[in-house]
Amino acid sequence: MNLEAILSQVEPRRALAIALGLSIVLYALMANLAWVQRAARAGRFERLLAWSRRAWLARAAGELARWLYYLVVPWATLMAGFDTARALGVWGVDWLGRAAQFAALALGAVIVIVWVWRPYANSEHPHAIDESGWNWARHILELIYQEAHWAFYRSAPILWLDDFYWGSFFGLALVFIEGWTNPFVRANARDVTRADAPLWSGSLAIVSTIVFIFTQNTWYCMIVHVLIDLGLRGTIGFPRVHSPGDIPPLD
Repeated sequence: MNLEAILSQVEPRRALAIALGLSIVLYALMANLAWVQRAARAGRFERLLAWSRRAWLARAAGELARWLYYLVVPWATLMAGFDTARALGVWGVDWLGRAAQFAALALGAVIVIVWVWRPYANSEHPHAIDESGWNWARHILELIYQEAHWAFYRSAPILWLDDFYWGSFFGLALVFIEGWTNPFVRANARDVTRADAPLWSGSLAIVSTIVFIFTQNTWYCMIVHVLIDLGLRGTIGFPRVHSPGDIPPLD
């Protein structure tokens, strides 16, 4: 009996909880495996790691795995009837009725982010913010992954509690718990010169949650995310550092 057959016999909300729990466990497992591999420096294993970072087949497999994890898993729970498009905030949303709230929230988020982060960028060297070397298209893809992941983690508590407000904050707590299972995130948080990386992702997760609470629209969250993470880098003063040999944070 496969996993889909097992989940089909479980009550939908419980099946959604199982899917979300497995998602967190899988993230923690892969993040810790990547940490162990990055620290490995011995013989054949080291050569295998070097090959996996250069070979197109290995990179393609990694990209496929990320696509499955961030996009296909939420889609599968939706298609199976465990989740709802309304809780995910991707369908049946009120675009016009929430437009004024969205505009006010977007403006407020921009002001707060610039006010908080610009002094830091001017006084420190925030090299950990973006060492991926990604172009704008890849950056947008990663933002879509993040927003889809956060929407999935919000949707389950929203359905369990039947409350968009507390469910969204519960989902944010799950995102932070998952992030803390990542040794890259913990190592960055302990290093004052690199703590900006997890703090920046956490700031965007909080902004996304607040925008969703008031608009219940994940597309609005994505627009604000793109505006801040791509549009404000120059204004804030974050450098773009190209380090193709580095593994980008998994948060």
